[in-house]
Amino acid sequence: MVITVPATRPGEGLRPVDMGRDVPQIVELLRMVFGDALDIDDQQLLGGPSPVTEVIYRLSPATTRLTNGFVWQADGRIVGNVTLLTSKIWDRYLVANVAVHPTYRRRGIARAMMGAAASAVRTRGGRVILLQVVKDNTSAIDLYQSLGYVSLGHMTSWSAPVSRLRHVAPAAGDERVPPILALPGHRWREAYDLDVAALPPDLNWPEPLRPDAYRRTLWQRFGDFMSGRQAESWITADERGRLSGLASIASQWGHSHHVALRVRPDWAGRLERPLLAKVVRRLHYLPRGNVRIDHPDDDETMNQLLKEANFNVQRTLTHMRLDLSR
Repeated sequence: MVITVPATRPGEGLRPVDMGRDVPQIVELLRMVFGDALDIDDQQLLGGPSPVTEVIYRLSPATTRLTNGFVWQADGRIVGNVTLLTSKIWDRYLVANVAVHPTYRRRGIARAMMGAAASAVRTRGGRVILLQVVKDNTSAIDLYQSLGYVSLGHMTSWSAPVSRLRHVAPAAGDERVPPILALPGHRWREAYDLDVAALPPDLNWPEPLRPDAYRRTLWQRFGDFMSGRQAESWITADERGRLSGLASIASQWGHSHHVALRVRPDWAGRLERPLLAKVVRRLHYLPRGNVRIDHPDDDETMNQLLKEANFNVQRTLTHMRLDLSR
């Protein structure tokens, strides 16, 4: 693959992020490029409208994720950025925060930064790169496809303040409401199997679901208590006792409540309503704040139910993957 790099003055152009001086400028670039498209937790990371100083940056461990990757410098300022993140899988990397200042677009800057990121991953022995891009950003998607990325699917982020959620009827008409029980501790492996059957691992961002994600040992509960985390899960089962549906709420002090709802494919369309009704009822008893659910955008049943519960679409992202071993 040949990448054409725009001509620049000496000392400008593509270079790795300089941790000591670049992050405040990167934050300002991301604010300008993405603005309201950032999710609530990212907006909290990037802060308010006041300038980000190096002192504030150094006191905020969350911004360290911005220090890996590449920037493009022109006219004495940073006008492009791509963040390269490692993952818990040794050969799997993530690309995030691909941003170019509007004045400097269509000059090959994004292509050059993406090429540098891919080269860095190859040098480190990586085999796979994943990224997310806004679904209707056709120019970016065209760029990524030209670089060899393929689309894996689309995930929509829905959000709402807990105080504005509307209760959902657990059944429509004369439908029977299936029993919904708290996930028994010994069935955590079955819950994991159901989750990965309902949602491909690469659509979980930023990491695939851990095999022990639904396991709640005494030590894990203690750790959750000490760190202000809370996790609850509920299940439905078919006539043979196999798990057919799963809903969960993960909460942490200072962050949005995160909801996940999974239904076994052969039960799709029959369990979403009662499971969401259970989740909404429970959320009204949790600390006030925002709640978020990421769900495949082609699930029309869930789309209608989330609107009924007064969730609003925040954004829809296309997940893409590049296999470097090919």
